[in-house]
Amino acid sequence: MAKSILIIDNEEMILEALRVVLEGFGYRVDIYLDPFAGEQAALANDYNLILVDLRMPGKNGVEIVRSVIAKNKTTRLLVITGFPGDPLAEEALACGATDLIRKPFELPTILKFLEG
Repeated sequence: MAKSILIIDNEEMILEALRVVLEGFGYRVDIYLDPFAGEQAALANDYNLILVDLRMPGKNGVEIVRSVIAKNKTTRLLVITGFPGDPLAEEALACGATDLIRKPFELPTILKFLEG
């Protein structure tokens, strides 16, 4: 059975690019533009890895990290950010995010988290 990945980002181009690349590696990928719907998918399903954008309209990545970690402390979450020095990035890590992924994406970093 293929490992599953959830990606929540408000930029459709990023979602589609990651989906195509990761599906090409054989992973099952669910994508959500809407952070509220993405959070519900994260809470309702067991994903091998969740990638969540830090800054989105209506709900930020820290809120999603908190919610998901409250349900399952072992969930692996990577926070996507264009600004690693952003105070929200540090807050996401403090709340239980596994690591940060910088835009432009570091595909080897994403794949490393899927190997474990």
